[in-house]
Amino acid sequence: MVSGGEKRGAGGAPPAHGEGAPTRVGKYRVDHVIGRGAVGVVYKGYDEHIDRPLAIKTLRPEFLAGIGENDDLLRRFAVEARSAGRCLHPNIVTVFDFVEQDGAPYIVMEYVNAGTLDNVLKRGALPPVRQVGEIMAQLLFALGYAHSKGVIHRDVKPANILCPSASSIKVSDFGVAHLETLELTRPGYGGPVGTPNYMAPERFLGRPADARSDLFSAGIILFQLLTGAKPFVASDLAELLRLLMDTSPPSVRSFRPELWPELDAVVQRSLARNPDDRFQSADLFIDALNQAIEQRPPDNGAPLDLTALSHQPARESAGTTRQALNQTMADVLAPDTIDALSKTLARFLGPIARLVVKKASTQASDMDTFIDLLHREIKQDTDAAAFRAAAGRVLQVAPVFATTGPVMKVVSDAEIKAVTGMLLPLVGPVASVLVTRQAEKAVGREDFYRRLAEFIPSEQDRASFLALRTKLGGREGA
Repeated sequence: MVSGGEKRGAGGAPPAHGEGAPTRVGKYRVDHVIGRGAVGVVYKGYDEHIDRPLAIKTLRPEFLAGIGENDDLLRRFAVEARSAGRCLHPNIVTVFDFVEQDGAPYIVMEYVNAGTLDNVLKRGALPPVRQVGEIMAQLLFALGYAHSKGVIHRDVKPANILCPSASSIKVSDFGVAHLETLELTRPGYGGPVGTPNYMAPERFLGRPADARSDLFSAGIILFQLLTGAKPFVASDLAELLRLLMDTSPPSVRSFRPELWPELDAVVQRSLARNPDDRFQSADLFIDALNQAIEQRPPDNGAPLDLTALSHQPARESAGTTRQALNQTMADVLAPDTIDALSKTLARFLGPIARLVVKKASTQASDMDTFIDLLHREIKQDTDAAAFRAAAGRVLQVAPVFATTGPVMKVVSDAEIKAVTGMLLPLVGPVASVLVTRQAEKAVGREDFYRRLAEFIPSEQDRASFLALRTKLGGREGA
């Protein structure tokens, strides 16, 4: 998010620069912090040459050491940022510049003083269907334009959609989302980075993000705009993965019976488990949605004022906690990580550190808040900075999330063994490796068999192999 309205400090003043914050980045002045994420920080900046406010995003201080020592990461990050700079579109927050300074990467972006679509959704008001179509068209036009430039967003979600006017939206963080997906952060976060409720199933399996992954995320947003709910409601990550792999999304008509089948069909296709079954481009998604909306007369509801609703976040009810996966860090952190952080904090607080970590883990629902709570317990600024840096190093090597069992397996061990036996005479000794790898990557049994069939040279053998999959229990679940 570039801006959701500036956070204010005591007495209404903007927050201070913060420790380690630069006063200038290249030719740009840095004023103060306007936002923090799990690994990133955003500053309000200013281009004094053309009298223009800016947003400047970089990594948090504890992560800068890791990227500053790796020229390849900096190079790849620069390529990604400059690619995003080519995305000049009215529905995309513009990337103006990329600056490397003192070993740190900075993305200089358009400053948009606007609230987010996430705030609109949390207020519980449903836009009329035609306004839903207008919002989605803007989102999909933005995604389609970026995809045509070879840029994948990777973290499409309502919090990254700004509402600068009553009826328009802008997608933020193009070129920035990749910052959280570099190998720098992966070891600390245990796999693909994104917002779980908006991630496509294949992303959990470690497949690279592509345009269809972004379009799946857009489908989740379409479902929310139509119903006010998320399609996959889970209390933890394991349950969410099971729902994504084993179930189909509910019908929007189960939430709003007045919606029509053609509209539901668009939603269902956008949320198909297998990427091959989804819309293959943003244009196809837009065309299908427009056709579905035109199947019924216009609704007479007044359009929502997106700006007015987006500036003030609504307080979420207890019932939405389950949808948001708002577990505390005590619920999701691996015991080894808790232990490592306790030992790190003990260098500065002594034996009481374990109790401090335990208490903070029950209060925080995200890693950023958790580390901040621990950081505040250290009185000396130099010690606090040293702890934050040490904690960052712990999170880069420790298994952050507690394991929850083999929730990803979509093919049984017995079936894997049987399929390996079938493939052995067709592809040779490599069959065992192929079957194991595809079982790990498959988003469903149908996808599993399709992927394996691609390795069979003979068209006749391929057809015979696919014909036998139902006998082995290979029919895709509902």
